[in-house]
Amino acid sequence: MQLKKNKTTKAVFFILAAMFLIVFLIEFLLAYIPAQMSEKHTNEIVNLYFQDTKYTLEAFNESWQPSTHVYKLSSVAGHTIPVYYICQDEEYENKTIILVHWHESNHMAMYPLAEVFLENGWNVVLYDQRAHGKNTAATVTFGYLESLDLKQVVNFAKEKSNNNTVGALGQSMGASTIAYYSGTEHANEHLDFAVIDCPFSSMYDEIYWEISQAKILLPAKALTSFGSVFNNLIYGYSFSDVDMVEQIKNNNIPTLIMHSKVDRKCPYYMSENLFNEIPHSKKKLITYKGSEHLFSFWDEQDRYNTEIFSFIEKYIN
Repeated sequence: MQLKKNKTTKAVFFILAAMFLIVFLIEFLLAYIPAQMSEKHTNEIVNLYFQDTKYTLEAFNESWQPSTHVYKLSSVAGHTIPVYYICQDEEYENKTIILVHWHESNHMAMYPLAEVFLENGWNVVLYDQRAHGKNTAATVTFGYLESLDLKQVVNFAKEKSNNNTVGALGQSMGASTIAYYSGTEHANEHLDFAVIDCPFSSMYDEIYWEISQAKILLPAKALTSFGSVFNNLIYGYSFSDVDMVEQIKNNNIPTLIMHSKVDRKCPYYMSENLFNEIPHSKKKLITYKGSEHLFSFWDEQDRYNTEIFSFIEKYIN
């Protein structure tokens, strides 16, 4: 009887140990993998995106490559921020839009939107976010430290344009980067407007959403919380530190938020939460009803463009 009891005790111990190791590995990967990126991977993702949307990269390069000027900014953190400044005939003193790309892509993913602004007489500034494309930062922080890169790009665009109008438009993680930055004193002083398309409202909420949608047998809230602890141990910040809702409470600039009701990557309620916390009336929430994540621009392009330029004209002289 004692032998059977000992065997049962060992079996339980090994099962619990195995479960602990599995959970430990899941939490480590949950913190580690999303923060890692490579130029090769981002190029592959952009190529797939263009295949899905039937967008022709060659046509863009033929039209706008001669007007594209490449710069390298040295970030305050020591990494390089590659900037692609598109203006015709070296006319930098012009209204300028900064376009901020989404997670796993790079600046080229914003070429379709760049064309829209270029054809409407704007200059366009594109750049690679942390650890994406040719940006040499080691890790992605989902809008947290990316906001500091954006701050430097805004300074650069303001200087080059001789303090002309400068706005920012981002999609998904790019939108969340702008949302986080928009609550800073620097944004309130130097950014003239923000357009935020299909953002997530916080890193914690987004990772919790992803886990819950994956229907993992383990509880999503516990996994997210432990993942946040691991993220803090590895990178020095927790998921809850990347809170766009809290940041946007200090936003004082005209802000347009756009989101689809059926977005399954960043759910619509996240934009509602952001919109409700903006403490002024210079804001608007545009709702699309049938587009997947990132695809409102493609599905309702005329409305998408009209809403953006109407908003800008309303608040920017």
